[in-house]
Amino acid sequence: MSVLSDVSAFFTPRSIAVIGASDDPTKIGGRPIRNLLLGGYEGKILPINPRYQTVQGLQAFASIEDVGQPVDLAIVSLPAQAVPDAVAACAASGVKAAIVFSAGFSEASAEGEEAQRRMEASARASGMRLLGPNCMGTINTRAGVLATFTSGIVEAAPQPGRISLASQSGAFGSHCLALMRERGLALNLWATTGNQCDVEVSDFLAYMAADPNTDVVIGSIEGVRDAGRLIEAFEIAQRNKKPMIVMKVGTSDAGAAAMASHTASLAGSDAVFDAVAKRYGVYRATSIDELMDVAYACSRGHLPDSDRLGIVTVSGGVGVLMADAASEVGIALPELPDKTQGDLRALIPFAGTRNPVDVTAQILNDPDLIEPMLSLLLEAGNYGSVIVFLSHLGLNPAIIAKLLPGLKRVSSRFPDRYLSVSLLAHADVRAELEESGYTVFEDPNRAVRAASALARFSASFGEARPESLPLPVPADARAGGRYTEAEGKQMLAAAGIPVTQEEIVTDANAAARAAARIGFPVVLKIVSPDIAHKSDVGGVLLNLADEAAARAGFATIMERVSSASPGSQLDGVLVAAMVPKGLETVLGVVKDPLFGPVVMFGLGGIFVEVLRDVVFRPAPFGVAEAREMISQVRGRAMFEGVRGAPPADTDALADALSKLSLFAAANAETIASVDINPFLVLPRGEGAIAVDAFIETVAAEAAPAETVLV
Repeated sequence: MSVLSDVSAFFTPRSIAVIGASDDPTKIGGRPIRNLLLGGYEGKILPINPRYQTVQGLQAFASIEDVGQPVDLAIVSLPAQAVPDAVAACAASGVKAAIVFSAGFSEASAEGEEAQRRMEASARASGMRLLGPNCMGTINTRAGVLATFTSGIVEAAPQPGRISLASQSGAFGSHCLALMRERGLALNLWATTGNQCDVEVSDFLAYMAADPNTDVVIGSIEGVRDAGRLIEAFEIAQRNKKPMIVMKVGTSDAGAAAMASHTASLAGSDAVFDAVAKRYGVYRATSIDELMDVAYACSRGHLPDSDRLGIVTVSGGVGVLMADAASEVGIALPELPDKTQGDLRALIPFAGTRNPVDVTAQILNDPDLIEPMLSLLLEAGNYGSVIVFLSHLGLNPAIIAKLLPGLKRVSSRFPDRYLSVSLLAHADVRAELEESGYTVFEDPNRAVRAASALARFSASFGEARPESLPLPVPADARAGGRYTEAEGKQMLAAAGIPVTQEEIVTDANAAARAAARIGFPVVLKIVSPDIAHKSDVGGVLLNLADEAAARAGFATIMERVSSASPGSQLDGVLVAAMVPKGLETVLGVVKDPLFGPVVMFGLGGIFVEVLRDVVFRPAPFGVAEAREMISQVRGRAMFEGVRGAPPADTDALADALSKLSLFAAANAETIASVDINPFLVLPRGEGAIAVDAFIETVAAEAAPAETVLV
């Protein structure tokens, strides 16, 4: 069932009241009326101000109660102390939705926070939706609803388009509104949420993703109160195959509480947010330029059918730069077939023909070559996207006039490909290229990033939706404790995760007997609920070859640990089989306060915090998504075998990751952290095994609480 509620009154109201209306169109109380008139809003505009009979040529009313007709949307622009009563009056009068421009609430003081709570209570009691406080309002360009005081609207209303934007920050949203105008990006819907006492960015993102007049959704997120609402918005966009580009600003340590496991120290709420966005195909931009670039590229109408990128350049150096950018963002640059390279050299003997294709300055002498070269690239290279770097040639009318006809014929022959040109150009040249189906970027690296983003969207929209996964029976976990390695492994083994053969002993002779039963060589490890990293306190001995070594090893470990960690509870020593050499990885779980259990996978064993080559996914997930996790670590080539090592058993690894995610989801209420490190991946066909494990449960007195990811 949907966790989102209707916000349509903010975009399609039949009547709008402005409480605190001003006759001065430059003041905050006057701007929304001026903007509504400028936008050609055809509904009723109802200024509310007891000091005026008319406001900006419209009949004014003394109060919302005096209007005497239904009001769909009210805009409140009053001093903070007057706002709670105004909101209560709106709620009592049956107003469907209210926007509070005023600031001075939870963002300012404890008194302001209490006033905000009173407003929220009034709205909830009547069912009125409340936007803000401390926000800039909403826009629906097609309906002329410019219910905002932004100064980003100057001489004309925004041009209607198919890009919609939701931002928590009003200033950020206003900046993007002006930037879209300057870049020629036409707008459909726009909203800012401010303090989000009721309506959140997630609600607007979902509405926009479902809106038939929106093709591309932009979001700016500062804080998340309800993960379910945000995930539903992401799901709607993915289901409707609408690109969603977000900026999540700020980081927090709320999702990485002070736990002793490797996993918690590496998670952090920002990494978890990133993992959730990737799962649902949401593109996370790292700058305003990238946000606008990707939205612009997506708005051109179609996505590439593969992540194969072809590059044609008039500069070998820039070709190298673009190749580096492609490697950084993870988009493939496959070489052209040998025959095609030969055909290209027949056209330009000194061309670099692998990919990037360097056409050299010869293209200036013979501009007609652009068409056959691009055609060969597109016909034989099977590239989903092609970028052509033409430097400053767009500023040379004589040269660009000779290049344009060939470029146009290429775009008409390959309408299903994503084509982009990177060049400096006059406005008329840029417009002509865009009308021919090309995106245009001045910076070639930005062109590469945009192409990569579109390829990601295409892949995400083409993926089959994951089927629901049956969860195992929750473990009988005690609250508020740390499990010893042996206890943790028993729980993991019950969940289907392979673990080492082992026994716990409490004296030296028992250690020798256990070692003989297990078979040599063996490893000895201290057993203590108080010690997470045993090697740090001398609590591990490896490769013990006989009973005498096991007997002596028991005494050595107990002496070392007692000295290094006095006061720790020592429950004995674990005797375990030495595992054959394999690739050291780490598997883990951390319970994020917003998104719940999240699984971590990475390379490095004891060096995982140094290498930081890790990826995250919210639990649960299947084997296919586990394989995707494995493919996303930077050191993934190690699984194919390096320096004579055999390929690793990634099937067994993927199976273990999926089972760990099911275990985490089934025990979401009790498990705080899981750390399996190292998890050894053996050669292909030989499996994988948990060598060490650490599990911590949530405190017994812990209760669910509202958490905000900032």
